[in-house]
Amino acid sequence: MANQLLENAIVITGAGRRIGYHIALRLHQDGYEVIAHYRTLTPEIQALDKLGIRTLQADLSNSEQILAFVAALKICCKQFRGIIHNASSFESTSQDIEIAIEQYKQFFNIHMMAPFLINQSLQSMLIGEEGGPADIIHITDINVENPTPDFEIYGSTKAGLHNMTLALAKKFGPGIKVNAVAPGPVLFTRAHSDEVRQQILAETLLGKEGGPEPVYLAVKSLLMNPFITGASIPVDGGRRLSKR
Repeated sequence: MANQLLENAIVITGAGRRIGYHIALRLHQDGYEVIAHYRTLTPEIQALDKLGIRTLQADLSNSEQILAFVAALKICCKQFRGIIHNASSFESTSQDIEIAIEQYKQFFNIHMMAPFLINQSLQSMLIGEEGGPADIIHITDINVENPTPDFEIYGSTKAGLHNMTLALAKKFGPGIKVNAVAPGPVLFTRAHSDEVRQQILAETLLGKEGGPEPVYLAVKSLLMNPFITGASIPVDGGRRLSKR
């Protein structure tokens, strides 16, 4: 499998855990050829390996590694059905200005530079099925619409990715659809205290943590629909409407 030249694969970045892992697994279960990117080896990546899914490592906060990742993709796959940009870095903005500078560099590279370079480099290799368009899907965040002040670096770079969605939808059509999926409270992290979790759920119209499957279903709906581009699908249980 490791030396086999793939065809019509879907690349997903940030597949080492959580939502990215779930999307990679579900794509495989639904019959898609998958290339799963990861930064750090995890049990989830090892599980994907055991399923025969091609995995590639790169630190997308480093521009040289982004370009090396692109080169590796071109070697292992003849053409691509789609790209899903899920890789992300998430933390509140540091009050230490020197640390905040490094945060901005890291978040910009992961959320904006990596998708830009990968999309530009693979554009000519993105081919849809049966004459239809190929897909680029950016996983953004509901912070794009209603930002959280303590996460302004995270939110502003995700907003940049949202803007890139719109720009590339205009640039890459008609052969490539470019859309976004904007998750809200789908998976809490260990950084969320019980108090914060309860506040978030109180602001969520559907009143619960969504889990990763609704995100995958939004991704799959975009892959299957040949007439949607330049759109952003919120997967947030309605939190964007009531979030303070």
